Amino acid sequence: MPVITIAGNDGISIEKKREMVKKVSQTVAEAYDLPIEAITVLVQAYQKESIGVAGELLSDRE
Repeated sequence: MPVITIAGNDGISIEKKREMVKKVSQTVAEAYDLPIEAITVLVQAYQKESIGVAGELLSDRE
């Protein structure tokens, strides 16, 4: 059973997360020739204060 992890900042709505999980699940299920029920997607959402880019916190770059 494939497990897909998507990690990013907590900047998208629950509706967009639903859409993303559905599309990713469908794509991976097709690639593996599996039913969509066999796919697990984990969405890890981090606050901008917990993400570092180029030596700076993402919250400090804005």
